Amino acid sequence: MPAEILGNQNGRLEQRLVKQLKKSGINEIKWVSPDMLKVHDGWRKDESVVWCMQYEYYNRILPITCIHAYFYNFAQAMEKYGPRDIKWKAWAPSPAVCSKVIAVAIKDDVIQEALFSGGCDGNSKCIDRLLYGTSIQMAKYLLGDIICGDKRTSCGRELVRGL
Repeated sequence: MPAEILGNQNGRLEQRLVKQLKKSGINEIKWVSPDMLKVHDGWRKDESVVWCMQYEYYNRILPITCIHAYFYNFAQAMEKYGPRDIKWKAWAPSPAVCSKVIAVAIKDDVIQEALFSGGCDGNSKCIDRLLYGTSIQMAKYLLGDIICGDKRTSCGRELVRGL
């Protein structure tokens, strides 16, 4: 049975998941993205996609992966099929920010990786590189008070909120 992934085929979280699945021997991957669950620029206007935003935010489980008839969210799939000593945490940030899902890999209270699905690709990569090897407490200190434009939050602030 192939792994079925519901999410953005080009998203960083999803690509990371695909790499780990292939490393663990699962090579057949099927992408599932019904129109109802696609998030586009006008997502606040379309009722079906507003449902998707609520689904992401309240249940905090996108992308969903079906592997051998079991359903996993990103963090669960990474913990099952990824390196054993790394703890993954994934959640949907506030709808006020551009990112749709944030995932963080933690080993011994130190951040190993920070991945964002959606949002500013360059900023997401910068946050990931700068936080590598940083303790959770230091990340909270560095990013906890940053806001983006006229919003009362930012992707970095949402990252530390989830930690």
